[in-house]
Amino acid sequence: MNGMLMTRRSLLAASATLAAGQASAQGARLPAEVDTVIIGAGAAGIAAARKLIAAGRSVVVLEAKDRVGGRCVTDTVNFGMPMDLGAHWIHAPADNPLVPLARAAGFSLYDDPDKQRLLIKGRGPREGEREGFASALRRSQRAILDAGEAGREVALSEVVPSDLADWRPTVEFLKGAWDSGKEMAQISCVDFYNAIETRDMFCREGFGTIIAKLAEGLPVQLSTAVTKVDWSGRGVTVETPAGSLKGRAAIVTVSTAVLAANVIRFAPALPKRQQDAINGLTCGAYEHLMVHLPDNPVDAAPDEAFVIKADGPAVAKPLARIGGSDWWYLDIGGRFARDLAAAGPAAMKAFASEFVSNELGPRARRALGEVQVTSWSTDPFVRGAWSVAGPGLTPQRLRLAEPVGQRILFAGEATDEGLWGTVGGAWASGERAADQALRWLAPPVVDRRRR
Repeated sequence: MNGMLMTRRSLLAASATLAAGQASAQGARLPAEVDTVIIGAGAAGIAAARKLIAAGRSVVVLEAKDRVGGRCVTDTVNFGMPMDLGAHWIHAPADNPLVPLARAAGFSLYDDPDKQRLLIKGRGPREGEREGFASALRRSQRAILDAGEAGREVALSEVVPSDLADWRPTVEFLKGAWDSGKEMAQISCVDFYNAIETRDMFCREGFGTIIAKLAEGLPVQLSTAVTKVDWSGRGVTVETPAGSLKGRAAIVTVSTAVLAANVIRFAPALPKRQQDAINGLTCGAYEHLMVHLPDNPVDAAPDEAFVIKADGPAVAKPLARIGGSDWWYLDIGGRFARDLAAAGPAAMKAFASEFVSNELGPRARRALGEVQVTSWSTDPFVRGAWSVAGPGLTPQRLRLAEPVGQRILFAGEATDEGLWGTVGGAWASGERAADQALRWLAPPVVDRRRR
């Protein structure tokens, strides 16, 4: 667990200016045929490509966007420092396969300070308020974990105590919209319980920069959206606006929200088992509002996290002085984040300004400078944050990962039980999919004794 809050998931945004280290130019001619076609150049696709290439197999990675990284991307230009616009927290370092790779590549990783400061309309809490919040959160968390451990496929909202009084909106935000990108009624206690939680880490160079570095040299075709996967014959035929190519297998790593929207057509249609899993593992919403607050108006430590007492769903969770800078995240989630993103950047920036004024105090209001925002929810190639299993739907993660016709594999954070919603989970799933593809691609064993 991460302090009191059992932090989960900071997968978000899109950007125009991103980390260096892109793998391949857009517009290059597609090969006619490869062993494996990988759809999506996020963490899962990159991991799968690296493993297949290391085994001597031919691959091509098709990416709809003009960059690699998927939901993990760093802007190294516009903020005067590396700014993660997507995933920022490096979850479960001891279980995260990216941590040793990042260290081997020379990236600077450091621990999340693991401290939270409670604010109530710009002031610190009185003793009774502090105790009331801690008790409400502790009892809610215990009830959720007990239900999950018992295998109860029920919603978080069903087990959270009913006597939280005026702390209920805060708990609902922390355990729902911020922790998982959805409201508590849409989150399974078992799925929540399964998530591996330890103290997190950050990367000074940006989490997205790690992914971009690991993608260097891979055969990635950027700005090449896949429109159809035909698996009616032997192997697969993958269609794009740039042409089609054949593969003996395909690894599909796009978000479940993109799959559910039928952006990619499958012919024949996917088996009901996989389609039900896609429809069940819907993506939540989570956005960064990034505000510039020079001169440290709240006397915050670098990377200090705040909890704001909420009156309703229109609330944010601040992360102060990212990497020691003057930039803060104000993170929003759930239905409120989706609706605000749909209203557009101006509405998002207006909310950020109002939030700073109302919740961080007069010094912060006077110091407020530039505001930037993300919008995963409106990105047509992402359509949300990360997958969340609702009540009764936790088993769908393993079902989505099941092979389809010995030709198609699905990978991505949605297929990982313990690291769902994380970049590390996506990476691990890509490696698992590559292992399965290698078993399919292996030449038949010849028994020479029968000759």
